[in-house]
Amino acid sequence: MAELTGIKWRCYSFRSGGEYGPVISAPAQDDPVLRSFMRCVQANLLCVWRRKIKPDAKELWIFWWGEEPNLSDVIHHELEVAEEGLWECGLSYECRTLLFKAIHNLLERCLMDKGFVRIGKWFFKPHEPEEKSLGNSWLMV
Repeated sequence: MAELTGIKWRCYSFRSGGEYGPVISAPAQDDPVLRSFMRCVQANLLCVWRRKIKPDAKELWIFWWGEEPNLSDVIHHELEVAEEGLWECGLSYECRTLLFKAIHNLLERCLMDKGFVRIGKWFFKPHEPEEKSLGNSWLMV
């Protein structure tokens, strides 16, 4: 992130439930917010979801820099834009906190994909014994 002023964001919430979301808790694959979140992660979008007021009410926050990504394939049809903005207009404390949480989650996914293990707030790369082969011969002196 070279230029923070180019960051834009959008918050989605469940359309028919307003602030309170769906009445009945649903499994993640059936929940419009969580399903959209999973699609955003698969599309490598910087995103985060959070609960709101009632336990079943959720919001999906998506952040991007520059040109707006095509969100038509990732956002569930039952979600609507609750609010949106850009860094140039200033970010509230709430929005900054969610942006940094989304960045943290992205970094965590990248580290886990590289074989790191999380213990508390720390990440460790497990030691892997090196095989003695011609491929590693450059390590020999």
